[in-house]
Amino acid sequence: MLDLRKTKEIKLVEGGTNGLFCIVPVSADNNHPGYLMRADTKEMAEDWVQGLNRVREQELQKSPLETEGRPAEEPACCSWCCAKKRRNAAQEKEPLVAAKTG
Repeated sequence: MLDLRKTKEIKLVEGGTNGLFCIVPVSADNNHPGYLMRADTKEMAEDWVQGLNRVREQELQKSPLETEGRPAEEPACCSWCCAKKRRNAAQEKEPLVAAKTG
């Protein structure tokens, strides 16, 4: 599901010719080209853009998303990878040579 609060802009492409419009998400480097969308007609593309922008504004008024000045989040990790890191960390704590007794 698209979180409209995480979009930088929603706009017609080349005036909506061929029903094209673009949804540009907020990205860490602000260089995401956006997602190209296509409606059946230019008028429908204009309706989509107006409607999505209206809902976006409503959502931002309810709960703004603070993205400016925040460092990019580290990518999420799967549980398998994290478990492997924990096992490796535990093994590093174990002595490499068993102590001799006797």
